Amino acid sequence: MEYKDLKCNAYDTYASDAKLYPSLPPVVVASAPELIRVEGSAQSYRLQKINKIQKDLAAERDKRANLSKKYQRAVRIVAGVDNALVVSLMVLGATGIGVLSSIIAAPVAIAMEGTALGLGLLSIVGVQTNKKLSMKAEKHEKIQYTCRCKVEYNK
Repeated sequence: MEYKDLKCNAYDTYASDAKLYPSLPPVVVASAPELIRVEGSAQSYRLQKINKIQKDLAAERDKRANLSKKYQRAVRIVAGVDNALVVSLMVLGATGIGVLSSIIAAPVAIAMEGTALGLGLLSIVGVQTNKKLSMKAEKHEKIQYTCRCKVEYNK
């Protein structure tokens, strides 16, 4: 059953037969540019960038390895000096107490204990310096490890 209104021709069919969206004429789209030439140059550009990044990572890895080695060497030197300071501190402290037991050499004992105190302060400074150098060496080792992993992963 069709409902026809003579005044309005909007309802020619049932509502279920009506289209919600009107159909549009097909649109002509211009064709895409030739991709073969663009893709080849883009691919070579990407490969060049990847090679450059790999070279930079390898250079960074080597630089960090050298820095880490230098910091490790400094840590060993500072630790050796600190150990020598601790030993001399103990020797000066023990001899200072021994000399102080004889009342005659009291000024010498005071000088020895003052020197031991100064060496103790230097030892404390050495320990703090050793901690800072160890942290820097560890930082460079981590960066070196990260660079090495990235270079090996990208191969």
